[in-house]
Amino acid sequence: MKNKGFSLVELIIVIAIMAILAAAIAPALIRYIDKSRRGDDVQAAATINTAVTATLANEDAYDEVATLMTGSNVIASANAHPTTGTAVFQAPTGRSSFLADLNSNLGNEAPKIKYTKNFGGAAPTGYSWEVLVSESGKPIVGLNVTGGAHAGSYQLQPSIHPSYK
Repeated sequence: MKNKGFSLVELIIVIAIMAILAAAIAPALIRYIDKSRRGDDVQAAATINTAVTATLANEDAYDEVATLMTGSNVIASANAHPTTGTAVFQAPTGRSSFLADLNSNLGNEAPKIKYTKNFGGAAPTGYSWEVLVSESGKPIVGLNVTGGAHAGSYQLQPSIHPSYK
């Protein structure tokens, strides 16, 4: 009577081949996941950009920030990666109409970022959305990374900072 099935050697060979394939595919899969998360963050920045544009259509909100439209003044900011609960956009006093409209346009919740990778150095200590407005009235949305090896601001809308791609 002949045994049906695979020998131990055949099973070990198949497992070894699968391990080699998994080791070869894993880095590509990780890059794909990271790219997808960065894409989600860029889409979240586009949502914020649209909300700011709609907010600036309100005359009262526009008047509150008109003198700050230089492209270098942060008009509003929000925690982009809260550990608990949700975050809303905040700003110094005197911008209540702008903030009320902006948060309302975003559903009273700032989008959370998805890409929080370490970048190969010290881990960042925080992430925040920053909204600026150019002299021509166009919103600029950036992600500010605090602490860590790659601390700094990365513009995500209307154009994407090369280091974030």
